[in-house]
Amino acid sequence: MLILTGFGLACLVILLIATTRELPHSSAARVFAVFLIACSGFLLHPLAPAHWQWLTLNLEVMLPALFWLLCQTTFRQRLNLFSPWSAMALYSVVAPWTARIFSSHQSAEGLLLFVGWELGEVFELLIITNGFWVILADWPADLVEPRRKLRALVLFIAGTAVLIVALAFNLGVAFAINRALVVSIAGVAITTFLLQGRFSELSFRSGPSLPVEIEQPVQVAESDPQVASQQEHVERLTNLMKTGYYRTEHLTLKMLAGKLDLPEYRTRALINKHLGYRNFNDYINQLRIAEASERLVREPGTPVLNIALDVGYRSLSSFNRAFREIKQSTPTEFRQGNPAHRYSDRFKTTADDGKAG
Repeated sequence: MLILTGFGLACLVILLIATTRELPHSSAARVFAVFLIACSGFLLHPLAPAHWQWLTLNLEVMLPALFWLLCQTTFRQRLNLFSPWSAMALYSVVAPWTARIFSSHQSAEGLLLFVGWELGEVFELLIITNGFWVILADWPADLVEPRRKLRALVLFIAGTAVLIVALAFNLGVAFAINRALVVSIAGVAITTFLLQGRFSELSFRSGPSLPVEIEQPVQVAESDPQVASQQEHVERLTNLMKTGYYRTEHLTLKMLAGKLDLPEYRTRALINKHLGYRNFNDYINQLRIAEASERLVREPGTPVLNIALDVGYRSLSSFNRAFREIKQSTPTEFRQGNPAHRYSDRFKTTADDGKAG
């Protein structure tokens, strides 16, 4: 038991040290560091003196919420902290912290037991499930290869460990869980990933995923066929999108790869490394919204829904959501705030006044 505990702590310390250099410029790295500290509380709880067990309990109750937040900051392109999921995650931490001031979990009953622990336990399971959904949902659209491997190798294993622990505690069989073994297994998986040299490649840096300006084709020496081939693929992709292929409904990376006659992994690398996008949906949305923005200004009389359907969206709601994420305004606000639209309105008003006169 003590050997496994020491081994698990060693894994946590290695990971915490490796994460330190990312802390100043990455929200995901900061969440990951707190997650490791909470894991240490979970690991040390059976060994902690009785007067310190309130601290280890408060640390371990943070694990489901931190796992959810880690999934959000690592795999979501844009983090939304004002959502029902955020509220559930916050409640699952604050409620037992507050309830523990008045009573222990074992002696609590009635409303205090329900509000302080039982409702929070339901929320824990829900946010863990949502964390798994975040890992899986955008997997096909993720263009960053190390992050794709991270989904499977690291957070999925860590998430499984958190889920097992949450179920064990919620079902009242926590005594059957070997804490050191759980942390050691998850720690070995993450440390293995680290020692393979991939940790530094992960997109823990949380800067905006902005496209890189596409430069003019570079003259490549004939003696470098690999670079010349890459440049040719970039040109083919650019020319294909200029024809409006991005307007295709239900467009997927697999469909685009088939159109380019390239394997999916090469198409993924092409968009990521040469165009600067981390997510395939972001790439397509940027192209669609660019055309939509132009048409909103150029065609003030065309309904927004028509433009949305023309550029490839299936509904007005999905178009509005993508437009707001990129332009920080709704399509209607964008159109009304454009000088050309205001001039059109003034001209129409003047013409109407002239007719009335």
